[in-house]
Amino acid sequence: MPASMRALRSWLADPVAAGAAAGVALAVVELAALGGLGRPALAASVGGLFVGFGGLCGLAIVVTYRLVARLRLGPVAAALVIAAPTVAVWLPLGRSLFQGAFAATLPGASLAPVAVPVAGWLAVATAVLAGGALLRARPGSRLPLVAAMVVAAAALAVANRALFRSGYPDLHLALSVATLVLLALALGLGLGRPPVAARTRAATGALVVAATVAAAVLGFARPADRMRVATRGDDARHLVRAARAVLDLDRDGHSALFGGGDCDDLDPARHAGARDLPGNGKDEDCDGVDAVARAPVVDAAVARSLAEWRQGAEVAATLGRARDLNLLLVSVDALRADQLDGARARDDFPHLRGLLDGSVWFTRAFAPGAGTDLSLTTFVTGRWNPFQPIATTLAEAVAGTGRLTHAIWPREVLRYAGETLLTRGLTSFDRVITDGARRDVGDRLTAATTTDLALAFLDRAGEHRFALWAHYFDVHEHRQLAVPAAALAAIDDGGRGPLGHRYRALLKGVDDEIGRLLAELERRGLAERTIVILFSDHGESLGEDPRLPDNHGLVVYQALTHVPVAVRVPGVAPRVDATPVSLVDLAPTLLSLVGAADAMAPLDGVDLVPHLLGAPAELLGHDRALVLNEQDQWAVVAWPLKLLVRPRDDVTELYDLAADPLERRDLAAARPDEVRALRARYGEFPAVPMDRTQRGRRWREAQAQPPPRPRSP
Repeated sequence: MPASMRALRSWLADPVAAGAAAGVALAVVELAALGGLGRPALAASVGGLFVGFGGLCGLAIVVTYRLVARLRLGPVAAALVIAAPTVAVWLPLGRSLFQGAFAATLPGASLAPVAVPVAGWLAVATAVLAGGALLRARPGSRLPLVAAMVVAAAALAVANRALFRSGYPDLHLALSVATLVLLALALGLGLGRPPVAARTRAATGALVVAATVAAAVLGFARPADRMRVATRGDDARHLVRAARAVLDLDRDGHSALFGGGDCDDLDPARHAGARDLPGNGKDEDCDGVDAVARAPVVDAAVARSLAEWRQGAEVAATLGRARDLNLLLVSVDALRADQLDGARARDDFPHLRGLLDGSVWFTRAFAPGAGTDLSLTTFVTGRWNPFQPIATTLAEAVAGTGRLTHAIWPREVLRYAGETLLTRGLTSFDRVITDGARRDVGDRLTAATTTDLALAFLDRAGEHRFALWAHYFDVHEHRQLAVPAAALAAIDDGGRGPLGHRYRALLKGVDDEIGRLLAELERRGLAERTIVILFSDHGESLGEDPRLPDNHGLVVYQALTHVPVAVRVPGVAPRVDATPVSLVDLAPTLLSLVGAADAMAPLDGVDLVPHLLGAPAELLGHDRALVLNEQDQWAVVAWPLKLLVRPRDDVTELYDLAADPLERRDLAAARPDEVRALRARYGEFPAVPMDRTQRGRRWREAQAQPPPRPRSP
């Protein structure tokens, strides 16, 4: 072998160099997936990041093996020491792996923070012990062992890209690190680990440090690169977030390094996700300027005219009739608004579309988030932040008008969104089992059951005024349920592929059942005595956009937050209303209709009765913004503009929804003044804690408790 080849072999066999080489190999795979091989800045950023992690893994190998040699440990103790650095990965994994609603119910879930790190450490130690014993007993097994490591690394890399891509970030990080370690070990073992000169190792370390520092300080500077990694990255997305978290000096969740966007990493009040307090001379959100206070637009003359309009004979008579009507709330979990758009929807989903066409249909309606927990609790509280002490819920206020209040809930919704808040004020409620065999894993169609329970309640209610809420859940379970072949045959995929076909087939079944419920209202003579409200809590990803998660949550793009909202009031002419509205507006609207407008005051939503009853356009408010919140992203909508911000990734997007409803043409770079103005408007809204861990859910349940009743004298 030529001297140069021997030198290269000796260098690559060193763990630090092997780790760096493994990082380069994995970076190339990642950049190919990102389309970044022809983007020098992105390639340098990702390459430096991966080289840094790979070199760190190699350094851990060097330190542990040197420690073992110095202490002259036996095989078992040596394996335990060699495996010890992996605890740094197992600890966060143990804290997060069993936080999901289903995972939390598994045996031993409460012990996971301790059990996972211990089990992971022992598993790695066992593998090290077994591999060492095999090599000592059969020296010829080195190459098969190397091959096994490479295959295992490839399997982990594939799993990391294919399984639960939008969830379990700590698990994905563990898989990325494990892939790097396996590749480094395979390279070193395959080359036989010849001795390495100290100067060579020092030079390797210097190169690794230089590449890492360059990526930390200069890398990910371009917004397009950060966006690409945040939305399409696999290993890179998790590694860069881990690096930012480790280097977050003030522990505010944001870093000044690796493009983290923190403009002052010694002040936890300043970072890319902060609310910028106007006029204090301080740039809290790191956008380069202090927010300017926006004076609220209050037109006293318009307010007086609107009050006079409400007192007019026709409006007063309509509201007077509405006070005596029943209420029927129909919510369809995970129903995207675009599924009901267009003439085709009348054939595919005739009952839902018929209800929209017979109502005041708000075509620009937004859910406040992309998850059931935030959306439904916002609806029942009328607050942008529903996770605060609430004196009176919507059901309690409606019950105060003398109506029987009843709801039909999937068990999973009660468990996840919060049983206390959702059931406060209900005279009664039904709990529908959607997950009989395994908790939070749907295994049965329940739309027919939901309608049956609704009709049973109507039987019990008799002539008594009622408020009934039926929540249909089958569409939400489109990835889990065994969709009957007949249901699939009854409708095509609408151009959405197999996943969309399942979704549409289940929606058609829900449509049939809602049609059955509405037909029963007609048959019983209740249709003209009942206000009907249709809405959805959020939309759904159907695999059409890499920016979206596997299903919903995390981000607030249109596919996940543009939802159908319609209100049908007997005697009120149907029409389409293009006013941007939110689910937060439904509580004040319903209370106004049933004659209890002040029962939940103060509310954050807007009473939409002037829109329902056709108030003159000049009396309707136009200067309004809506806020959307999720775990990874928030948004402000001031029609037609929508600003979206991923604080942890320092990614900002701006779209004109009127011209670009699919959010394809990002205008943030071209319109910086509007970006700053909308960021300032975000500061007008209250913070919403988006903690979906077990601890967060327990805290929310405590917040949802009804206030103590005054003691009798």
